[in-house]
Amino acid sequence: MIKKILERVTAKFSGRSRSIGLFAISSLLSRAVGIACQLLQVPIALHALGQEGFGLWMTLQSMLYLIAFADCGVGIGVQNRIAEAFGMKDYRGAHRLFNTAFVFLFAVASLLACLFVPAAWLLNVESIFGLKDAEVIAGASPAMAVVLGLFCLGFPFGLAQRLAYGMQCGWAHNISQALGNIAGLGLLILAAHYKLGLAMIILAAQLPTLLQNVVLIIYLARPLGWLKVGDFQFDFPQLKGLLGLGAMFGIQQILGSLVVALPAVVISSTLGAAAVTPYNLAQRLFNLFAVVQNAFMLPLWPAYSEANAKGEYGWMRRTLSRSVIATLLISISPMLVGGIFFEPIINLWIGNQPDHPVMPTPGLIMLLFLWNAVVFIQQPFGYLLAGVSHVKRLTFFSVASALLSVPLMFLLVKWHGAEGVVLALLVGYVPFNLLGSILETARFLKMHPLTDKKPG
Repeated sequence: MIKKILERVTAKFSGRSRSIGLFAISSLLSRAVGIACQLLQVPIALHALGQEGFGLWMTLQSMLYLIAFADCGVGIGVQNRIAEAFGMKDYRGAHRLFNTAFVFLFAVASLLACLFVPAAWLLNVESIFGLKDAEVIAGASPAMAVVLGLFCLGFPFGLAQRLAYGMQCGWAHNISQALGNIAGLGLLILAAHYKLGLAMIILAAQLPTLLQNVVLIIYLARPLGWLKVGDFQFDFPQLKGLLGLGAMFGIQQILGSLVVALPAVVISSTLGAAAVTPYNLAQRLFNLFAVVQNAFMLPLWPAYSEANAKGEYGWMRRTLSRSVIATLLISISPMLVGGIFFEPIINLWIGNQPDHPVMPTPGLIMLLFLWNAVVFIQQPFGYLLAGVSHVKRLTFFSVASALLSVPLMFLLVKWHGAEGVVLALLVGYVPFNLLGSILETARFLKMHPLTDKKPG
């Protein structure tokens, strides 16, 4: 039903353009549903669990970011290679690739489960998290076991997203994600109504995410005949290639997460926790425009992988130009308007109070606008290079940028406050990630013909 509606909207497109359109529209819808469900979940869970119980849940969720990179970047590598295989109609190769990655991630998940789930029962969770409420203390270890257990169970099934993207079926993942968010909200409401306790409420809210990925894999793999146990194949040399490619993506992911998380830590540790609030409010405002860009950029990653396999370099050049123009018109221009009218927007959001202490300064707004604009401009070039697995130099640029930005943050925050932290991000990002990505994209395209390769 949902797919048919999306297909009517994109009926005037065909082939790859239609897949990209389906992906982009469904991505916007899925993100809207996700944001709405998250907004509704918070007051329900907070009322059911109390401030300490809810805080423990959010802390446990944050811990997962520290082990989320245990897949060694294999998931992203699978996405690229499957897109290339489907572009060349090598379905057996794609099947072997998926099986190999699934077995590897299942082994990693089993190892993590053996390490972390027993630890949930052995560790003194009460003292680690500073718990005081007797009811929360009683449910803390089971809750930790549930969070870690679901994460480990879902680790290999996270390939559902990569398979969908690689098959140019990103719309299927977006729809399943939206349905999973709605199901999670519904089960959370039921669990809270019947007062099932911390562990069961977490299970109710997060189990649909695991189930949506299992169902999505079955939905995508069944028409291909990939669910037959007798056709299972494992290719160790292919795994070595995935690990090599995945390591490059993994390093970039880790450094990207560091850049996102570190500014608040630097500001808080130097200026106090209260100084983080203006920075966070301004960045949250600009993040809304990143959601729009991601909606039309994410479909291009697997599309570039497929086009590269087919030798369609003319299409890649045209798409790159259009994505840069779209970024300027749809993301950066509206963000500029948001930056100009930031004060009334934030007052409307958090309440209009005279001399509000959390209002960002115009200087902070200007620097954060420049920072986000620079990141937005880099994305079209970065996505093309990632799609064609041309990532070794991108990894070098990320490392060089982090080595320059991180020390500068700690230095400039003392002189210029939060504005100094953003300035440090710009100084590290522009010469390496931005200019490096643009030059590397130009170098890659220069090595290939201006027009598409003729089939046959």
